[in-house]
Amino acid sequence: MPALELFSFAACPYAQRTRMVLAEKALDFDLVEIDLHNRPAWFREVSPYGKVPVLRHAGRIVYESAIINQYLDEAFPAQPLMPADPWGRAVARIWMDYCDSRYLPAVQRLMAGRGDAARRAGAQEALREVLRFMEHEGLRKLGDGPYWLGPAPTLVDFHYLPFFERFAVYQELAGADWPADCTRLRGWYEAAGQRPSFIGTRHTLDFHLTQQRQLEARRAAAAATARPAAT
Repeated sequence: MPALELFSFAACPYAQRTRMVLAEKALDFDLVEIDLHNRPAWFREVSPYGKVPVLRHAGRIVYESAIINQYLDEAFPAQPLMPADPWGRAVARIWMDYCDSRYLPAVQRLMAGRGDAARRAGAQEALREVLRFMEHEGLRKLGDGPYWLGPAPTLVDFHYLPFFERFAVYQELAGADWPADCTRLRGWYEAAGQRPSFIGTRHTLDFHLTQQRQLEARRAAAAATARPAAT
């Protein structure tokens, strides 16, 4: 039995981050799929938050995708996915944090507000500004590519890739678009999207649209249940 177990959910972009890193490092692991809509009772013993991904390595638990991936890079240093120098690692962490603190909230606001024309237009422009910041303050200043930090892939690439895979959903449902000047960003996605680790874990647009519709149906049902009955 492999010393590594990954608790995952096929539709989860955060779990996809770690599945890609495990593939990049050619690590043997057991994949345990968890239905997040019907979690087994024992899963709370593995995941304190009840979320995926969770990594179990030699009996020890690590959770949160960014932390798992940095742990894997340190525990299995062959084929490193972080820069060798402290400044380079700091830059990598800055851009991973930007994904979680700026890019994902901008996408979430767009999806949440798409039913209101004014909110949708404002959120579309806010997302464009986030993308332009990634283009001009990130990719254009960090090297010649094709990856985020230069000629070799790093954890930064795998941090963003699942959410750019889903960019087509944001386009289809909420009118997201690529700013015309984000040529390096688009080139990055085209190059990074050829990694076998990404190809082996990605899903189709139809899959993601179905997942989105099911999520919204569950939210609507939960909201209806929570509303007090009319008197």
